[in-house]
Amino acid sequence: MTTQSTGTSDATIGAKFPMTIIEKLSDAGLRFISASPVELQRRIWICVGFEEEGERLGQHPHLAFLYGGRDWLRVHDLHQAIADEFSGAENVLTRVHSECLLGDAFGSTMCDCGDQMRLAMEEMESQRGGVFLYLRQEGRGIGMSNKLDALALQYGFCQGERKHHRHSSDEANLALGFAIDERSYNGAAGFLNALGIASVQLITGNPGKIGDLETAGIRVSSALDLWTKGGSSERATAEIEEKVARGYIYQR
Repeated sequence: MTTQSTGTSDATIGAKFPMTIIEKLSDAGLRFISASPVELQRRIWICVGFEEEGERLGQHPHLAFLYGGRDWLRVHDLHQAIADEFSGAENVLTRVHSECLLGDAFGSTMCDCGDQMRLAMEEMESQRGGVFLYLRQEGRGIGMSNKLDALALQYGFCQGERKHHRHSSDEANLALGFAIDERSYNGAAGFLNALGIASVQLITGNPGKIGDLETAGIRVSSALDLWTKGGSSERATAEIEEKVARGYIYQR
């Protein structure tokens, strides 16, 4: 009795096709939204939208911006190229940045968030590689409406009425019933793990962020502090001093 060949060898049956970024994110507990090349400061980056499983951010997903050496506009399979770009790479320059609309988009001098965003991306372009994660965690995780209430307290207003006491940034969060910092870095860690990065050079002065990422399996080889040499506003300086008082480590 003869059997007819199916034309498929044992090697082919056992072969594994490379995983795309969609599959890798799924394995990391994240949901891929979309990806596209974007032009920032006349340079081509890749932007990936994603969210954690069970999280529904609608039209405002977390964003990952990847900058590397390849010509993104010439790749055949964008999803595969994203998955491969930093696989196994050591000391990848990385910034995990929580959304601060007033600082990032409107140039607010109440904080140094906008400067941190721009300086980090400029450094990645200078080093010809990096990952910038933009997390939707406005106001250290309390959201924009609550952040406005917190800002009002910091300027001496409560429910529209002028008060004698002006809260610090940390005091305002506590007065509203929140922790000083409500942020989570699980989504960021999941994305970095999905990229297969071996280790990161993290742009931060926040030891809590470093600890959270390391707990989630990210190896942080070093931390880097970036700042504007022209100095910060009085308001931003006060917030930086408050951060230092609770353990931030800056090199400036």
